Amino acid sequence: MVPSVRRGLVTSPDRGQAGAMAKRSPRRPLGRRLLPALWIWLGLQAVVAVAGRLAARRLDEGDENSTSIRRVVTMGGLELRPTSPTLARVRVDLVMAGGELDFTDAPPLPGGVDVTVRAVMAGMSIRVPRGWRVWSEFSGVGGMGAGPGVQETPEWVEADLRLHARAVFGGIGVESAGS
Repeated sequence: MVPSVRRGLVTSPDRGQAGAMAKRSPRRPLGRRLLPALWIWLGLQAVVAVAGRLAARRLDEGDENSTSIRRVVTMGGLELRPTSPTLARVRVDLVMAGGELDFTDAPPLPGGVDVTVRAVMAGMSIRVPRGWRVWSEFSGVGGMGAGPGVQETPEWVEADLRLHARAVFGGIGVESAGS
């Protein structure tokens, strides 16, 4: 095939007037385009889980019969039912996790109990016996609520449960065992 010249343009029968056309590569399927983001997300989840396990090994203390309990939970769940008559303090740190703290089996606690909850993309449910007075403070992004039957008090010294809660995209709920 011989190129022809017409008015200053060189044309070729198989390439067209402007030469060979650049072909656009075919678009990758959506699954292949999202795969790197999925691997990054899974890697982040693994880092959070490992960091949480290491923090829990270092910071967890006490058990259901102790006067002070502390738990660190990431990407999992926590069920805690304290039964010590001398319990004074419970601290729970949750990251992408859920927790349940049940005081219904606890005897009356002289002076009450202080509960500190810090939740990041997590939730906590606290169950108290009927008749317990609850004082609470909350800060952060998320919410805290008391269910029907929970006796809230404005004075922290009168409370059987003093709840100090901090949350980032999390929530804490208090409910009465009698409701």
